[in-house]
Amino acid sequence: MRKIFLAAILSAGCLSSAFAQTDNINTPKEKLYNHVFGVQLNDLMRQIFTFNNSTAAANTNPFLFTYNINRVKSGWGLRAGLGMTINSSTTNDNVTKRTSDINDMQFRLGVEKAFSLSNKWSTGVGIDGVIKTNDDKTTAVTNSGYIYTTNTVSKFTTLGAGGMAWLRYHLTDRILLGTETSFYYLRGSNKQTITTSNNGPFGNVDETKTDDDVTEGKISVPVVFYISVKF
Repeated sequence: MRKIFLAAILSAGCLSSAFAQTDNINTPKEKLYNHVFGVQLNDLMRQIFTFNNSTAAANTNPFLFTYNINRVKSGWGLRAGLGMTINSSTTNDNVTKRTSDINDMQFRLGVEKAFSLSNKWSTGVGIDGVIKTNDDKTTAVTNSGYIYTTNTVSKFTTLGAGGMAWLRYHLTDRILLGTETSFYYLRGSNKQTITTSNNGPFGNVDETKTDDDVTEGKISVPVVFYISVKF
């Protein structure tokens, strides 16, 4: 009887240990970071609601995509933003044919501190480093007996930094709707080269170059909206 009783105790202990190990295996790990990926909604909203007023055009925030990673406990994290415009167009009125290639890029990277205001609201503040580059080319060919060609190449580059703040409303645990405001101070250069030529009897080629220093302090007011996914 004692042997049976002892065997029962040992069996119970083994089962308890086995269940405890199973529970440890199935217990989810504590989440350390929140990842938030956002896409700007303003252009989509403008097309849907056909805004034609100055308020819709007042959006000066060039960052189409955003990404944030924050520690769950402290709220400290990194943020990044990317915006770009790549466009090629050609117009022709049978006198002048104009071709334009637009290649603009904006990038930012910074640190931030996120705060939870309630179950539905969160906010954050931070500091960003910003770089903006524009590489635009335009060629105009005019046929008025002689062929006149004008090539314009513009290269615009600025670097800077500044502060920002954002506010988000949690539609669900994973879907967020938010806005942000920022002030960035930027410095750089604007270089432009204009080359003109013609095939007339006194045809020649002229070239004009300019290299201007640029300084700007730009405020982006909170009229931009982002739809974001948290994971």
